[in-house]
Parts: sequence; C-alpha cells; structure tokens
Amino acid sequence: MDCYSVKMYFNKNGFLSVVIFALCFYIGKSQNLTVNSSIISSTDNTTVTFGQGFGNRITNKGVQKLEPLIFEAQLAPLFTLQFNKKVPFGFALTPKIVCRMFNDSSWTVRTPSFMPFIMVYHRIKFPILKKYNLFKPFLDVKPTFFMSYKYGHHSNGAGGTFYIPGTKDVNLRDGNFATDYTEAAISFLSGDTINKKIQMLSGRLGFEYHVGWNREPEMSDSYYYERINLELRFLLFNRITVIPIFSGMYGKNGFRPKYASDTYISFRPFPKKSDIAIFAKVYIGPDYYNLRYTNTMRYVSFGFLLEPKGLAIIK
Repeated sequence: MDCYSVKMYFNKNGFLSVVIFALCFYIGKSQNLTVNSSIISSTDNTTVTFGQGFGNRITNKGVQKLEPLIFEAQLAPLFTLQFNKKVPFGFALTPKIVCRMFNDSSWTVRTPSFMPFIMVYHRIKFPILKKYNLFKPFLDVKPTFFMSYKYGHHSNGAGGTFYIPGTKDVNLRDGNFATDYTEAAISFLSGDTINKKIQMLSGRLGFEYHVGWNREPEMSDSYYYERINLELRFLLFNRITVIPIFSGMYGKNGFRPKYASDTYISFRPFPKKSDIAIFAKVYIGPDYYNLRYTNTMRYVSFGFLLEPKGLAIIK
C-alpha cells in the first residue's frame, strides 16, 4: 500500500460542519453492547472521516493516488417502530446518505450516494443450542439470535449518461447510478461481558440480492447482483472494538467476482460517559461511492463513529 502525506484544509464552513456533527452525538450513559450491534451492520453507522487517508486506488488507467477529500460523511439516523408483545416483529428504517466533499476549487460535493432502506427483524430460537450451549467455548453468555430482512435503494441523483459519449469510460461527473436490493441476514448477540479482556460480542451473516427493475441498464454486466457479507465484533479491554467485515460480490454477463475487506477499530475514550468513538478504517475492495465502484480502493482513514441506539429486543 502506497502512503503519502495528507494535507488538511479547513475554512469557516468546514469548521462549522465539524461542530454541527459533534453536537449530533448523544452524550449519555454508555453501554458495552446493544441489539443494534448485530442487526444493523457497522457499514450502516453514522461516521465522518477527515481528509483522504493513506493509500491508493486502482483504475482503468493504473494505480493512482486517492482523490483529495476534505471529508467523507455517512449520515444514517435510525428510526424504529415496535408493536406490543403480541406482534413479534420490529421495524427499522434510515434515509442513509454518503457524501464526499472533494478538495477542489469549489469544495464540491459530487453526486452523493442515497442509500435508504427499511428492515424487519425478529428473534429466533434454537432449542438444541440452548440445551447444549454449543457456543460455550468462545462465548460466556448464551447468544440471542435474530433474523432480519431488508429492502434498500442506492442511487446518486444524477441523470446523465452512464458512459462518457463515444467512450467506455464511466461518467463520474453526472452519470446515472441506480439499483435496488434485498437482504436476508442471521445474526447473534452475546451478553454484556465487561469482565473479559477480549470477547466476541456478535456476528452477522447476510445475503444480498439486487433486483433488476430499477437498475441502470448499462450496469448489468459491470455491477454485482449477489453479495455475501460476514461481520464479527470483538471487544478488547472494554474500550476498543474491532469489527472485521468480509464480502464477496458476484454478477452476470461476464462480471468477475470481487472481494472486499473492511475493518473498523474504534476506541471510546469515556465509555461510561459518552457514546463518542474515535475510529480507524482499513478498506480494500471496490469503491462504494456509487459510480466509482469501478475503482479498487486500498486505504486507511480516521474519524468519528456513532453507533445507532434504539432497537428493542423482542421476546
């Protein structure tokens, strides 16, 4: 991985954005684990990273430096709905948006990723696991299992042609990107284990399938249709959380399989007083910023992280 110095640029508007984002954090009594830790993927948390990080990208023109950024912000507030105990389902939705402010003459935010989704979740029981506690070798507390079902959308709000006219180069400035997908996932959640120095907290295995009716036609052979995601969460010394995520992407019409590794390492400086976490992100895989998925990214970035709170455990 190539590294180079990252120059940070701040003006009055950029500083104000940082202040507003910081005020969005809820300061309260922190918990080591919530049900969201397994049902909601860490890739759907609210985050902000500063600068472009350290690394490079592989394009159709070879290995290049990362595009210069002021920041990347992912805003994913979580809205939930739960009925009474007679209805064993919960609902969650978010208007998730990812935007990058590029470090150019006009401080441009180009074609943000609009990624809203709605999800239904419920608990499931495995009597044989409860009887024999097959997770005992690596979990102190018997886990709780969930199933979740998601329907999501990903687009960039642009209306231009997918390719630059007369070429096969993707139109990164105003090309149209659109796809809808479904996901079914099984996850487990262990109990609060504050007395263990190193502990596995949760895991999640999801299968994602992209439907074709709202997809940009020229993406049929260049963007994946199926994706498998495996996510684990480990707690170290009650303050450090390590979340490795592994993904495999598969498509049609000659699409070559692609793979991604996305690891979050977060640190809570005041775990009993605040939910604010500082994190580092190590990513290797296709760019997740709509049209830029044709590039392969390899980088380390740093920023702030906010995990959603609010999903209720349904008995």
